[in-house]
Amino acid sequence: MARKYDAAVMHDYFVDRLVHTGSLRDTMGMVREKAGSGGGGLHGFRQDDVRGGNAVNLAHALARLGMRVLLITHSDRVHEPLLRQAFEGLDAEIRVKPYPAGLTIAFEEKVNVMLSDTSGASDFGPSSIAEEDWSALERSRVACSVNWAANRRGTELLVALRRRLGKEKTIFLNPADFRDRIQEYGDLLRKIAREHVVDWISSNEQEGGASASSLGISARGMAPTCKALARGLGVVYDLHSVRSSHTSEGTRVSSAPVHRIKPKRLTGAGDVWDAGAIYGRLKGMDEVPRLEFANRAAKLYLMSEEVQPPTLSQVMKEEGP
Repeated sequence: MARKYDAAVMHDYFVDRLVHTGSLRDTMGMVREKAGSGGGGLHGFRQDDVRGGNAVNLAHALARLGMRVLLITHSDRVHEPLLRQAFEGLDAEIRVKPYPAGLTIAFEEKVNVMLSDTSGASDFGPSSIAEEDWSALERSRVACSVNWAANRRGTELLVALRRRLGKEKTIFLNPADFRDRIQEYGDLLRKIAREHVVDWISSNEQEGGASASSLGISARGMAPTCKALARGLGVVYDLHSVRSSHTSEGTRVSSAPVHRIKPKRLTGAGDVWDAGAIYGRLKGMDEVPRLEFANRAAKLYLMSEEVQPPTLSQVMKEEGP
């Protein structure tokens, strides 16, 4: 019998070097001063190399929650072992296309700033998906396409997913930070509104605000913005920030507060939030409990000593939203 999946996720794999700066402003000042004096080394910055990419992070977080996951991604041989190591012992099937892994340097402080070489992530279109992959996608409950921002063929990929999988398949999109491609993303949003290319979009506060501006939406506050985006696009829209999370299908909006914490990291937190939100919807949770579940999953990731998303039992034991 052909294997079935709760979620199929594509496409990007990055190797992330996390640079813990303390104060990003002070660090940039030190860099300018060093460059102005002829260059040289700056020492004492703790760094970690971890597997990353929105798709890999989302797939890993879903698998840690006990979901049956298909990951369709890309890597060169040098970086593939780090990718596969993360999924050992989890119910995940990984299909790797022979394109280079992306590389990112992420400066982490109160915010994170990422410098990325998108490599293979920038050219992942429908031709990257083999016929056996399409068959597997048909056997998934939800197909997730993430990091449109890094993929020059991202719109083409979404159109192909809808065409090949049909109107009944739930297609999830998290575009990542598209703000350096704002005009192209506006074109995608208008295509979504006209042609229902995707069913469900998730973004953070900055991306949600940029989406609203691109569509001429002037709602004040996250909850009204979430509702207006859902109504204008004809999708379920999830919108999350460090203060609150929201969801709407266009007629009503549900919200849940986020407890403030002192995070140990930032990179990847949005992907863990998405995993919690997807898990909750696939399990039939009501909207507020679903948001609270996603909030707790992200909180546990942000507070963990290791760069690991939480397990289902850890999220269920965590108190509060």
